[in-house]
This record gives sequence, C-alpha cells and structure tokens, in this order.
Amino acid sequence: MNNNPPKERIASSFKQLSVVSTDLNLAADEFSKTISTLDEALKSLKLGVSAWHKVAGHEDEQYGDFWTRDIGYAQVKGKWGIAIRKTWGNNFHDHYEEEVWPFADAPRWMCIESIGRLPDLFDDLIKRTEETTTKIKAKTSEARDLAAAISQAASELAPKTQAIKAKSGRK
Repeated sequence: MNNNPPKERIASSFKQLSVVSTDLNLAADEFSKTISTLDEALKSLKLGVSAWHKVAGHEDEQYGDFWTRDIGYAQVKGKWGIAIRKTWGNNFHDHYEEEVWPFADAPRWMCIESIGRLPDLFDDLIKRTEETTTKIKAKTSEARDLAAAISQAASELAPKTQAIKAKSGRK
C-alpha cells in the first residue's frame, strides 16, 4: 500500500499516465492505420452492401432483454467502412437501441475484442454480397417488365396527348 499523501500520489500517477498514454496512442495509431488499409481495399470494391458479425452478446429468453457487440462493414456518418456497434433492448417490448462507430472512433477495448472476427465478417460480407447480387438480378427482370409496360402505355398515349395539345393550342 502506498502511504504517500494523496496529492503526491495523484501527481506521480499523472506523470506515469503521461508516459504510458504516449505509448498507447502510438500503438492505437498503428492499429488504426492497418484497419484503414482494409477499409480502403473494401471501398475500392464499391460493394454498397453491409454485413455485421456478432463478437459478443447475450439474450435473456425469459424476459427478452438482449445486448450484442458486433464488427461490421457499413455506412456510418455517410462513409462506408469497417465499424463497431453495440445494441441492446428487449424483444418482448419492441425496444431496440444501437450505437455505431467507425472502427477508428470506437472504444479501444471493443476494437481489440473484435479484431479477431474480421475473417468471419469477410465471410458474412461475401454471403450478403452474393445474396444481394441474386436479388438485384431477379428485380432487374421485374424492373424491365415495368419499364416496358410504361413505355408501351406512353407510346399509346402519345397520339392522344398530341391531339389534346393541338386542340388547346399548346405545343
């Protein structure tokens, strides 16, 4: 036990924190640069698809309360990138809340906790991208049918519209 007076202890502790915080910030900056490299590589793919992978969580089946911590690839604050989120709520009372950060802005302990799940996130991202591609292809066919119907209707209306404009004196 330290028997020094509190003001001496706090002054000494602050000096120590000043030294160790420098090391922490250098390590965190290097860590963030590595994630930035992954972010840039993913951005170059122009996916526009998000995915989340659970890092930790719990659900109380009896009362419906839940919480999760996830690593993901999503649009946060208008920019796509690797992100961290925490969610909590209650399934029985339709209560859901979340807090989402770009990876570099997330609490450091959550970044450390989640980094090992990046390969799982990439697997989830591949799956979501494949599912989205399949859906887009199916909907493209549907959209073509709708566009053709509108084109047909417009071409049928064109002579009538021109006749009405001619009667009213408009061009």
